[in-house]
Amino acid sequence: MRPNPDIDAVIFDFAGVLSTSPGELMTKQIRADGAEIDLATFMPIIMGPFHEDSDHPWHQMERGRITFEEYLIGIEPLWREAGFTSFPTPPTSNQLLTGLRPIPEMIEAARDVRAAGYRTAILTNNIKEWGAWRQAWDADNLVDVVVDSCEVDLRKPNPAIFELTVERLGSPAIDRTLFLDDFPWNIAGADAVGLQTMHVSDPVAAATDLRERLLA
Repeated sequence: MRPNPDIDAVIFDFAGVLSTSPGELMTKQIRADGAEIDLATFMPIIMGPFHEDSDHPWHQMERGRITFEEYLIGIEPLWREAGFTSFPTPPTSNQLLTGLRPIPEMIEAARDVRAAGYRTAILTNNIKEWGAWRQAWDADNLVDVVVDSCEVDLRKPNPAIFELTVERLGSPAIDRTLFLDDFPWNIAGADAVGLQTMHVSDPVAAATDLRERLLA
């Protein structure tokens, strides 16, 4: 018997929940390579609209439709049109793996939640060139299911990727499934399909909240 009878399954975002966010790593790299770049203007140009799933090159790359090299070609006219004269390259796989740090409190909470009988998943927006994260973090032994956007041709906040994840979890009721993510637009997408949600602004505090909600 699970301690919380109103929840059957939990879906964790990866970076920003189980690990530190790559945003900090990318910000440092952009500032090092392009000191005068205004990040608030630059990030939407190179990553596309945050609140939707579109045909922007970054979104296509996260869906696995184009390679990193094709992304660089597709993004060039966008940043040049916006008046930028250089483009700081996003981190390589090795830079990402060495730059991200685990959140031990959330990882341990994920293990304990699974051990308590809840079905668990990781749902991440990712690119094929960063695929080494899965083995490096032993993700397949941490949770029951891993859904990586570049492997399924879908990405958050598209409602279909939440529905796919729930299906791969064994189809628990959507309103009995909890989703954790650090981005508000992904939380909004999950809310739209009826998932219970937890917006993670502080992963350590969120791990405590998760334990109180599911394990107390």
